[in-house]
Amino acid sequence: MECSSKHRSITAKKRLTQDQLHLLETSFITNPKLEGESKQELASKLGLPPKQVAIWYQNKRARCKTEAIEHEYKATQLQLQNVLAHNQRLQSEVGRLTHKLNQAHHLLFLASNPSAASASASASTSTSAPSFSVPGSSSLNSPASMNSIWENAEVLPIMEELYACLLE
Repeated sequence: MECSSKHRSITAKKRLTQDQLHLLETSFITNPKLEGESKQELASKLGLPPKQVAIWYQNKRARCKTEAIEHEYKATQLQLQNVLAHNQRLQSEVGRLTHKLNQAHHLLFLASNPSAASASASASTSTSAPSFSVPGSSSLNSPASMNSIWENAEVLPIMEELYACLLE
């Protein structure tokens, strides 16, 4: 019984009319912080107590801040999705380029070792090229070794394949 008598003594909060809301919104747009004199003036225009006007302004600022945070969050989420998609594309490209690099290393290895080229030709049923570092790559730079490689008839098809691989 005590509880219901307390509720009766509290004045019911009246909803603002559309005209009152419109005037408050317009006033808020021009000045989001309300000072004492303008608060009194606005309250008298609206027919509301100054404390209710001040509370409305406080709540409106809080709602605007929350909306701004939500907007920033959505923009950040969109940005994150774009970055993750771009990262996935880059990882895919790195994998593709790594595969091409391994093919090129393998072909260079075969070009520098003609005996390995004939062994590789018989084992060419494998679809993926193993990863090789080019052994003795410093010897590839000497003109004598380059001549001997080019003179070997087995190397020409390998070099053509290397060139085609690099053009992809």
